[in-house]
Amino acid sequence: MTNDIPRSKTGIPLPGPEKPGRPDWALDETNLHKSMDSVPLFMNSLPDDASENPLLQALQDLAYDGTPEEVAENFKNQGNDCFKQGKKFYKDALVFYTNGIDVGCKDDKLNETLYVNRAAVNLHFGNYRKVLTDCAHALKLNSANVKALFRSSKALFALEMYPEALDCCDHALNNDPDNQPVRDERAKIQAEFDRKEAIKKAKEERERKIREKGLMISNALEKRKIRTASTPGFVPDHPHEIQLDLDLDQLTIPTFFLYPEHNESDLIQAFNEQDKIGEQLGEIFYEPAPWDLEHKYKPETVQTYFETEDNGGNIGLMKVGLNVKFLTVLQHSKHVLRDGIARFVVVPKEDSQWKKDWLAKYGK
Repeated sequence: MTNDIPRSKTGIPLPGPEKPGRPDWALDETNLHKSMDSVPLFMNSLPDDASENPLLQALQDLAYDGTPEEVAENFKNQGNDCFKQGKKFYKDALVFYTNGIDVGCKDDKLNETLYVNRAAVNLHFGNYRKVLTDCAHALKLNSANVKALFRSSKALFALEMYPEALDCCDHALNNDPDNQPVRDERAKIQAEFDRKEAIKKAKEERERKIREKGLMISNALEKRKIRTASTPGFVPDHPHEIQLDLDLDQLTIPTFFLYPEHNESDLIQAFNEQDKIGEQLGEIFYEPAPWDLEHKYKPETVQTYFETEDNGGNIGLMKVGLNVKFLTVLQHSKHVLRDGIARFVVVPKEDSQWKKDWLAKYGK
């Protein structure tokens, strides 16, 4: 047991003297920078209520003490100090550079620097239009300012204005041919521009081919006197389209065969105009459909119809024989090829109550 600790008669250690308390004005050691920023003399920026504080107002007046050139120089230096401290202080740097510009001093070189420096801050914030505005002001004062041209190119690149960005790089390199950052930036812009141009040209070529194909099909339909119509807002639930074989000069058309008795259907992706209805039914019913449990659906035991449509929009039915060519149906005066899809309705030949009720809907 050591003897240097004060103890009671029973051996219990006695409390030692209390540490002296820190004075109220002492700075917080754990956040020294923030504490210093609360002291008017060390403030990097003035608070919003500065006008209500005489000391702060006096410091603000002191900031504008001197010639306009001296005041602007002071603001520039403060902005530079803030910018060097990193992203946390970019907003303060922006304020200082703006204050320096607003002084309106007559030193063109100083104003040029202030504009270019503020453009650097706005570039970090993504304020690309403001970057271009500041760089334009700087270039009016000095058309050979490489930094203004370089930062303009970066802003234009971000705005996907590639030719303009390349032009800025070229002007910068005319003034400083060995500037590697500008060279690197130009190479990056050119690569992206070339990539986007290749995509654009490929898209234009696809669209040209689609337009060309559409025109050829439209001419082919018109030549055959096939009536067509479009339903507003119609979106097909399949990817198939009318095709034209240029070598044979034959159309193939996506076609639905509908079986209303069972609410079933088959989609023929490319029904050739020269094929007969019976030939297509023979392929469809080569094997019994899973839903045709009674095997009633065969080419010789079914009746096929197509829907007719007159000029007034009235819908009817017309029978189609097995030996009729698809083109003959397409060219019928009452047939309408709507939305690029042909439709046939197939029902059993034998009479049934369902068939009577179904035909009655069409006035049959």
